[in-house]
Amino acid sequence: MAKPKGKTPSLLTMSTGTPTIHTCGKATTCERCNDKVATGHICFQIPKQRGGFTARPIFCVACTAAIIDKTKTDLLAIEAIVISHL
Repeated sequence: MAKPKGKTPSLLTMSTGTPTIHTCGKATTCERCNDKVATGHICFQIPKQRGGFTARPIFCVACTAAIIDKTKTDLLAIEAIVISHL
């Protein structure tokens, strides 16, 4: 896997919808790490608002796992704040 660009994003900040499983019809580059996802392999599309339109960039399985882990961490932090204020 190539080195991913920047900090790991969270679904809380980057997505406008639910990630969907996608099977690549042709070799496609991962939006985050720029590795190739081979034809017929599983990848994920995470909807993202761009210029008034919703794009569906492709993410490899490893980058999607990192994004989900970051999202879990963010949600746990928010949950801790909410619970402490109840």
